[in-house]
Amino acid sequence: MIKNKNVLLIFFPAILIASLALFIRVIQYEPLYPDVNEYEKIGENNFTIPIYPEDPIVGNRKAPISIIAFEDFACQGCKVQFSLLEKLVNKHPTKLKIFWKGLPVSKFPHSSEDAHKYAFCVNEQGKFIEFYKLAFTNSDNLSKEILDIIVNQTDIKKDRLSTCLKSTRPNDHIYITEQLGMALNIQSVPTIFINNKQIESPSTISGWETLLGL
Repeated sequence: MIKNKNVLLIFFPAILIASLALFIRVIQYEPLYPDVNEYEKIGENNFTIPIYPEDPIVGNRKAPISIIAFEDFACQGCKVQFSLLEKLVNKHPTKLKIFWKGLPVSKFPHSSEDAHKYAFCVNEQGKFIEFYKLAFTNSDNLSKEILDIIVNQTDIKKDRLSTCLKSTRPNDHIYITEQLGMALNIQSVPTIFINNKQIESPSTISGWETLLGL
């Protein structure tokens, strides 16, 4: 009995210390991506639409005005709207930036999901701008054959692209964006947010300038 008591006296403090350390680690833990349940805060003043390191950025990263655009390469409205936004960024390069979030909603004549996977991997090489222009130009035919032709027309390292496409990273990023789109109740693309509020997209440069106070 004495020996058992001695063992408890030795190990109890160690167990207590280990449990305390584990508790501290648990309360310090922050997931890489927010749980979809956290999006229940949408609509509250303190909610911020998450921006991930993998999200392409068009414009000056330090620009004070941020536009979040949910778009699909096979969407004609997205093609028109993003062209407009790009012109706006070029006209006001120090004023605004665009965070682009790809939502592959189109299924016919080709699923746009492959285009979004290519976009993810191309963005890893800093070539998103080159890719998206050609992708939107061919928005009515985003087959893998066309995507490979687009890649051949851009300065992209093919071996690195191939490795990325074979990984789970593109699918994971698309899934996270889709979950965010569902949480935001996005019904169609393009859907644009400014200051975490969905807005009716202007159809002209001057309309955007009025909306943004430029």
